[in-house]
Amino acid sequence: MDVIQQMIHGSGEILAKFLFHKEEDHEIVVEYAASSREVGILIWSLLASNDYGEAEALLLRELDDRFDFDLYDTGLEFFNALAQLTDGELAEHSYSREKIDEGAGRLFGILKKKCGLKAQASPDSGRA
Repeated sequence: MDVIQQMIHGSGEILAKFLFHKEEDHEIVVEYAASSREVGILIWSLLASNDYGEAEALLLRELDDRFDFDLYDTGLEFFNALAQLTDGELAEHSYSREKIDEGAGRLFGILKKKCGLKAQASPDSGRA
């Protein structure tokens, strides 16, 4: 890990401990309603430290608990940033294109649920 990555990783750990009372190897537990900006900063810190799964879990959990369009935008940017990585970079950190697709699908599902949208029937669903 180069010096800048170490600094980002260290900043993410400090933010996680301060904002979410997170210790190493424990799930992040939000003990107060952090702002969307604070959650977004932590998500980007986790992404920068290659902790993609933890960042995704935090994003989706926060959006499901309290939907916010700013945080939704962060989610779109997050999955777009992951999609820009190579398959090798993803695999190196136990992630895959399938996980990106699943996560982005869950993100869209949260949007639909929070906005009261129903799943659309496929064009062939009414045909015999």
